[in-house]
Amino acid sequence: MNGSQSRGGKRRPLSKRVSSGPPAGGFVFFRANRHKDGFILVSVLLLCVMLVASATAYAWFVRTQIRAVFQEKTALQARGIAFLLTQEVMKALKLLSKKSDSLHDPWFQPMFIPLQDFGVANVSLKPLDNKIPLKYLFASKNNRNSDIDTGLKIVWPNMWLELGERGISLPAKVLDYIDVDTVPRAGGRDGPDNLNRDLFDISELLGIPEITPELLYGEPPTKRGLADYCTLWSGKQININTVEPHVLALFENMNWNTVEDVMKYRAEKEITNIADLKREIPSFPNLQNTMFIIGYTSDYYNLKIQLLDENWNSTRYFDIVLLKSEGRILRWEEM
Repeated sequence: MNGSQSRGGKRRPLSKRVSSGPPAGGFVFFRANRHKDGFILVSVLLLCVMLVASATAYAWFVRTQIRAVFQEKTALQARGIAFLLTQEVMKALKLLSKKSDSLHDPWFQPMFIPLQDFGVANVSLKPLDNKIPLKYLFASKNNRNSDIDTGLKIVWPNMWLELGERGISLPAKVLDYIDVDTVPRAGGRDGPDNLNRDLFDISELLGIPEITPELLYGEPPTKRGLADYCTLWSGKQININTVEPHVLALFENMNWNTVEDVMKYRAEKEITNIADLKREIPSFPNLQNTMFIIGYTSDYYNLKIQLLDENWNSTRYFDIVLLKSEGRILRWEEM
């Protein structure tokens, strides 16, 4: 049988002979695999880049964490300093007994207090009670479904007229929103969406569909809003030494010329009684109905504390509201 044939009669190709011995001369030459070497080099470079990137990212992470810890430590120290200063101010307020609270008092002028290892504290205290008191709108504090307080029966509707609301519907809805009963006033609305409690913040009035942000906060500097006339930080009486001019203009028989005269007078002297005011300002009207909501002292105070470093750069700012009669902090805001 021919070696090129298989048993089945089919021919199969002759296999090529492969020489296993070296060529003549005894030397064997291998061609280098350049693609394989290049792949290894690229892999090493990528690994190095990843290691450098990881090390850099970790360094930035550590730096960020250290900075965050330092900032938190500084914030805690600043908060502690502000709290201690606030406690001292409240102690001083309890000892302060005067016939009037006016910005003429040195106590209400800015003070710079040096702090060991922390710079300087710029402390300023200002008496409030300068707007219509939303917490004391009703004649009875415990029975708020009663009528609006007698002294505010003229000021309250006059405010809405200044805001462009000439009907009784929206003022009544606001009263229904915060009183305790469930019976709506004439033109008002009561229901499950009403708060029927004191406001925690004036922004809660936005829960009334008719109260828009523009109506609540106005459009400074051309148009005033509800928040420019009303406040949560006022007792039953409005301090005439601190009252906002546009709020004083709401009082009965008051005009802007008289308001400007009052502002000029209190810029020079503190007001301790209406008799002196009438004597100095002949145009001051006879306040028969609103006389009872005028006061000369404040129960609410705005305390501002600004912490400065050694280079007088601001590091922390605190805006605080205090209630003198109860010795309480009502609001604490940090910036």
